[in-house]
Amino acid sequence: MDEWAYAGSPPNGYRVVPAYAWAFHEMFRRSDLYQMANFTFATSLLSASRTAAVLDPAGLLFKLYRDHFGTIPVSVTGNAPQSAPKYPPGGEEPKINAGSPTYPLDVAAAWSDDRTALTVAVINPTGSEQTLDLSFQGVRLAGGGTRWRMAPDSLDARIVVGEAPQVRVEEEPVTRVPARGTFPPFSVTLYRLTVR
Repeated sequence: MDEWAYAGSPPNGYRVVPAYAWAFHEMFRRSDLYQMANFTFATSLLSASRTAAVLDPAGLLFKLYRDHFGTIPVSVTGNAPQSAPKYPPGGEEPKINAGSPTYPLDVAAAWSDDRTALTVAVINPTGSEQTLDLSFQGVRLAGGGTRWRMAPDSLDARIVVGEAPQVRVEEEPVTRVPARGTFPPFSVTLYRLTVR
């Protein structure tokens, strides 16, 4: 894909972050089609002044997935398929709906290069808290890992040089992924779990 991006966020704002994460997930799911995807607005990943620069919310998202999401796609199943688009392009129904079968959440998973960790990413693109029952088949989890989450109080949260950041990537160790996970509105959550 020669260029991709979304517009619609105030400068250095969080609003596009769930959409960017969803685009990542779709590219992971279709990695047989996408070998490369060039992001158009690379400079929009920074908040900068004449003397300093920091990653803005979208920049933090790119860094989160680069540093912690795996590289070998893993199949995700569920019993809640994504709904058909309300206004599909050209008025035609797509043959394959985008998104994982975990509506309204979107889930992607991947192995690390060395297969010592399973990574699972969950996006809640809705304005309300959502729950998801999680189970794993064909893998023996070792019982430990890390959870990273982006879940600001507002879609308009920003990171601006010289101001206190309104968006953070929260990191915490986990002993296991909960059988029923709870995901805040407009959040992006990533688990990295060690395997046996």
